[in-house]
Amino acid sequence: MNRLIATFVLALCVAVPVAAQTDFKRHALTADVVREYRAAGLELAKLAYKGDDQREEMTVDEFVKELDATPGAKPILDKHGLTSRTYALTTMSLVHAGIYLAMEPTVDKDKARQLFKSYPPETRANIELPRKNPQFLK
Repeated sequence: MNRLIATFVLALCVAVPVAAQTDFKRHALTADVVREYRAAGLELAKLAYKGDDQREEMTVDEFVKELDATPGAKPILDKHGLTSRTYALTTMSLVHAGIYLAMEPTVDKDKARQLFKSYPPETRANIELPRKNPQFLK
């Protein structure tokens, strides 16, 4: 029985970080990461992406594969201390925060508040970050 419990706890410890690495709603942004992300993004924009017009429909893993397959992307990300996964998660987290902030003034305040409260703590913090630093959404 102890082995079963230990196995379950070990599996849970492995599964939670893996899930967090693919769920942009659980990716906590920091001002420093966003600054590096923006700087890297300016350089990455000069590279030829093969799926730019479909990015909004991509999963994190698909976005990571696209970045990894883009010649010249890895050195740019390395220069800014980012991985492909961090860049993809940051992109999706910022888009999600931006969408919320854009729609917030157009909907009922109670509905907006309920939606905000329904998000995980990381997403709520990600919404507050650009709210306090609007330059991050430009």
